[in-house]
Amino acid sequence: MHDTHDARGAGDAVERSGEDPVAPGGGALPDPPAAPARVRGEVGGEAPGGAAGETAGEAAALTPHQHRVRRARAALHARRERIRADAHRNRVYRAVVGALGSLVVVVGLALVPLPGPGWLVVFMGLAVLGTEFSSAQRLKRFGERQVHRWTRWIARRSLATRAALGTGAAAGGAALVWGYLAWQGLPSWTPEVVTAQLRWVPGL
Repeated sequence: MHDTHDARGAGDAVERSGEDPVAPGGGALPDPPAAPARVRGEVGGEAPGGAAGETAGEAAALTPHQHRVRRARAALHARRERIRADAHRNRVYRAVVGALGSLVVVVGLALVPLPGPGWLVVFMGLAVLGTEFSSAQRLKRFGERQVHRWTRWIARRSLATRAALGTGAAAGGAALVWGYLAWQGLPSWTPEVVTAQLRWVPGL
């Protein structure tokens, strides 16, 4: 125990004097082992394995189109941050996004009963709203899950069942359109050719 304390004290004295440490029996003590490369990299603030080199390699592997997309996203993000820094401009921006996204959602819902990509338009509107409103983003994800679940359920049904469901949906959509037109009448902007054809429909 005393030998250990003496050795530590001698080592501390030598370090303070700036001389090379000497072993108790004479001769210089061996140099301490060098720190592993991984530890040196971590102490120096670099990731083990050369993360910077890997990042540069990944960037070099991108196609020109991917580079353009990255630059466009970075520019949009920087512009959005500049708008966010101004409270007035930020409110105006969110109001415009809310109005535009809501309009797209309403148009999509109006197209759902008709043949065409009605639900796709709805999800596009929710995606626009989701860029600024987290509730719209959650609603979009919920709707996507329900659509996937419905698609899987339909895919397991027979061809006759799918045809019956499609016919029923088309008939229901047509009934909704007819009821609305019978209640409100034809819009004033309806082309004359369409108006002449719809006058033959009972109730219009």
